[in-house]
Amino acid sequence: MKPFWTLVRKNLHDARWPLFLSSSLLAFLGWLLVYVASRNETRIRQSLAEGKAGNWIRQMGLEADPPSVEIMMTFWANPPFIMLLVSMFALGRGANAVGAEIERGTLDMVMSRPVSRSAYLGAQVLATILGLLAITGSLAIGTYAATFYNVLKSPPTFGLLLEPAFNLAALAFPMYGYTLLFSSMDIVRWRPLTAGSSLTLAGFISRVISMIPVFKDSWWRPWAEHASVFSLYNPVDAVSGRGHSGQDVAILLGAGAAFIVLAFLAFAHRDLPANA
Repeated sequence: MKPFWTLVRKNLHDARWPLFLSSSLLAFLGWLLVYVASRNETRIRQSLAEGKAGNWIRQMGLEADPPSVEIMMTFWANPPFIMLLVSMFALGRGANAVGAEIERGTLDMVMSRPVSRSAYLGAQVLATILGLLAITGSLAIGTYAATFYNVLKSPPTFGLLLEPAFNLAALAFPMYGYTLLFSSMDIVRWRPLTAGSSLTLAGFISRVISMIPVFKDSWWRPWAEHASVFSLYNPVDAVSGRGHSGQDVAILLGAGAAFIVLAFLAFAHRDLPANA
């Protein structure tokens, strides 16, 4: 098991700068969004009571006079900076796992050591999972720290903030899974990254289109909504107990795990280039 944990440490070390920058930025965004929520809390409650709230706020599931944490969570989902930042980390890690190592010619050196292919890929997966938890956890930490310096009607507990943070990490898991699958069959980085990014962007566009009011009665709207993994991320449901947040997280984790299993099978049975 020692080579496995050595690879995990190496992968975390290689990803230290993306991890640090992503975590720092999300912690700052968490702080900033609490500041925005505290300044607009009364106005949002008033617009909900009068039925004048924006369509995206109503679709998040907010009811009249919501707790402060539910108002904060609307800003975790819209604008989509937080989701896209976490997605970029997952896509980059998936594309780098195999294709980039072959492209750089370093995989042959790694595989020449007493480590199996499954251990190599398992170390990549574990390092990415730890990275996603660290990044999304930093968002919860930044948000919770900001509640001590901004006035909220009902400040949330740290434990409550961890639930939507975990939902966010689960959202990125299928993205990492299908990009890892593409990478495990390729010899370069750009093709898996392009394929994974295209699928993710298509899912995001599908989600946005399904939320446009003019398409509300279209027959294809439910299909467009359910075809996107982004529809399974709703931080308001995660903190309110309404909806099916636990089921959505289970679906995201299951889909990601299925793609990762396929990636293990593809990597185990492929031929590696001699200069990999």
